[in-house]
Amino acid sequence: MMQRSLWGAVYALAIFWICNGRPWSPYLLGLPLLGVAWEFLQMRTLTMAQRGIGLAYTLLAGWGTYHLIATWEELSGFILFSIFILIWLSDSMAYVGGRLLGRTPLAPTLSPKKTWEGAISGGLFTLLLGSAYLVKMDGPISRFSEWSTWPRYAWLLPLVIAIAAPIGDLVGSKFKRMADIKDSGIFLPGHGGFLDRFDSFLLSVILVALLQSYILVA
Repeated sequence: MMQRSLWGAVYALAIFWICNGRPWSPYLLGLPLLGVAWEFLQMRTLTMAQRGIGLAYTLLAGWGTYHLIATWEELSGFILFSIFILIWLSDSMAYVGGRLLGRTPLAPTLSPKKTWEGAISGGLFTLLLGSAYLVKMDGPISRFSEWSTWPRYAWLLPLVIAIAAPIGDLVGSKFKRMADIKDSGIFLPGHGGFLDRFDSFLLSVILVALLQSYILVA
C-alpha cells in the first residue's frame, strides 16, 4: 500500500508538470500513449484485428490530445489536467462508494469488483466536486451558488468524464481480458502498465476533443 501510494503521488505530480510545466510540455502526453500502443503490440494472444483496433483506439486518443493542444494552446494544459482530475475523482469515489455501498455487479466478467453503486457514486461526486473545482478555477466571474454564472464547461466537462471514465476503464479491462492478463505492464510499480493508468483517459480525451465545441465554448 505504501509503495502504491508513493508511486501514485509521483504519477500525479508528473501529470501535473506535463500539463502545466511549459507551453510545450503537454505534448509529452504522447509518450505514455506510445507506451499504450507498445503494450497492445505485446499482447500476443490478441488477434491481429484486435491489436489493430487497440492501436487505432490509441491513435484516436493521440489525435484528441493533439487537437486540444493545437486548438486551445495556452489553455490546453488546464483542460487536459482537468480531465485527469475528473478521472481521478471518478475512480476514487467509485472505489469508496463500491466499498461502502456496493451490492450489484457492474460488469462481472470484465471487472468483478466494480458495482453499479460504486459507478453511480463516482458519477455523482465527479459532477458535484468537479463542477465546484471548475467554477472555483473560473475565479470571481463564477459563483457556485449561482448557476447562471457558471461557464458551460463547469458542468458539461464533469458530465462527459463521469460517463466516459468508467466506460474507458471497462474498455481497457476488455482488452486485458481478451489478452488473458491482469495488468498491461509494469511501468508504474503497484499500478500496472500504461493501459492500466491511461485507460479512462483514452476514451475521455477522444470524447472531449470530438465534443469540444459543445463542452468548452461558452
